[in-house]
Amino acid sequence: MARVLLTGATSFTGVWIARALADAGHEVIAPLKRVESDYEGLRRDRMDRLKSVARVAFDAPFGSPAFLDLLKTARPDVFAHHAADIPGYRNADYDVAAGVTRNLTGAGVVFEAAATAGVHGVIATGTGFEDAAEGGLAVSPYGLSKKLTNDGFRHLALWRGLAFGRFMINGPFGPLEEGRLVWSLFQAWFAGKAGVVRTPAYVRDNIPVLLLGRAYAGLVAEMLADPKLDRVCRPAGYVSTQGEFAQRVAREASARLGRDCPLDCLEQTAFPEPRVVANDEPTLDTPWNEAGFWDAYVDYYREVERRGLLGGAA
Repeated sequence: MARVLLTGATSFTGVWIARALADAGHEVIAPLKRVESDYEGLRRDRMDRLKSVARVAFDAPFGSPAFLDLLKTARPDVFAHHAADIPGYRNADYDVAAGVTRNLTGAGVVFEAAATAGVHGVIATGTGFEDAAEGGLAVSPYGLSKKLTNDGFRHLALWRGLAFGRFMINGPFGPLEEGRLVWSLFQAWFAGKAGVVRTPAYVRDNIPVLLLGRAYAGLVAEMLADPKLDRVCRPAGYVSTQGEFAQRVAREASARLGRDCPLDCLEQTAFPEPRVVANDEPTLDTPWNEAGFWDAYVDYYREVERRGLLGGAA
């Protein structure tokens, strides 16, 4: 149907976005920052999955001559910019200005090349932490950096007559993830311990990554149909407290592993982040195989444990 140039495609969410785009009939072209030999462990698994659904170009980071040449020759219909350079994004002293500079450097040249190559529109990835605080403020320095970066991308796109979409991601989960809340729960359960939930009172939006990918493909379809599109897409999954979400995971895991999956939800007294961070465009009511998703999710952790890869930090 269309040709999509997708950056950040070896990330957890990137692989699933690539798969959803391919399932929708699109040709996916994925420029990668690194050479192939740099990919190991679970990152290698994701890269191998990506190669099954996309045409991969190694050693072509955003804005590089190789990237610009690919953009020129591939002539994509949509530029899906899912990659970001965000080292230390969880740190309270995250450098907002440096983050914006890193991610906008070269963007003007890229967007001009995209327009010249016939691109219809650009999709940038955002996070709910860009505007979830009271008054629509960013939650953290990282959130502010993302907000300013995406505002810059929007200007660069609209100035050139390109459609623009901002795809907001909150709490994706599913096979191929690593180092997240559920990762820590399975670490504990396979060790015969209770999984610990340190912030059970926060209301968060945990979305099955399968549905996240489909929502992204839906935004691409909107963009192809409307050359003047300018909107924010906020796909939502299971919106609940983190304690309730952990209980859901425990029930699904216990039923499939045939063992107890206990939880220790600590009393939460500090709330440095907004109590509620959630998107508002439901995805759970779309047709999908929920039981099959959970089967694959638990099987993934079973396999990660078998390979001895579950010991990494959550």
